[in-house]
Amino acid sequence: MKIEVIFPVYNEAQTLNQQIKKFNDFFDSDFRKDLCITIADNGSNDPTPKICKNLLNNKLIDNYLFIPEKGRGRAIKKSIKSSKADIVSYMDIDLSTDLSHFKPLIESIAMIGNDISIGSRLSKESKVIGRKKIREFTSRAYNILIKLFFPKSRISDMQCGFKAFSRLKILKILDFVENNRWFFDTELILLARKFNLKIDQIPVKWTDDPNTSVNIISTAIEDIVGLTKLRFKLFKKIDI
Repeated sequence: MKIEVIFPVYNEAQTLNQQIKKFNDFFDSDFRKDLCITIADNGSNDPTPKICKNLLNNKLIDNYLFIPEKGRGRAIKKSIKSSKADIVSYMDIDLSTDLSHFKPLIESIAMIGNDISIGSRLSKESKVIGRKKIREFTSRAYNILIKLFFPKSRISDMQCGFKAFSRLKILKILDFVENNRWFFDTELILLARKFNLKIDQIPVKWTDDPNTSVNIISTAIEDIVGLTKLRFKLFKKIDI
């Protein structure tokens, strides 16, 4: 069974080599031989493209996609569509999610038979380290908002950048996802609920990245707009 992990990146030249090495070193050779590492470069204008080509030449990654149009969701979507793997996954290049959770994430699909498995930072068994109170507040407030808009969603953490999918199952949904930015995750999972895909949630240990470039305010606005659009346009007559 072929597995692909996608790292969406934008201007990550300072840490890219280190993080890819850390990922490769974590897994044994038997697991690594079935694993394809793809970097989806979302239009970087720093040395990231050059570093990625060096990683590719040194066989530390398997694929490098340069997507000039901005949008994290767009980069992930294009990478999934170009994949040949049985299971596709993605995670943030800061490796905030402890890598010990990656095998269980994949096994949830490969061995248990779920269609999607997602990491959750908000489960009772989860452990979050170094997260600022404002980020914790906005994350939990967003989760409450989702429950108000979609009371049957039953997902504790839509936005965790740690997800895996049965590629054939997720391809049926991907073209329905309109958002190409940060709301991509939420829209994708809510659509998966609509199509009755089996979703597993895995509690994770998460270490917050103090250097994250995610803007809380703009992301929150995008999320609220996205939820409203989904509720009153896409799901106007659907109970989800």
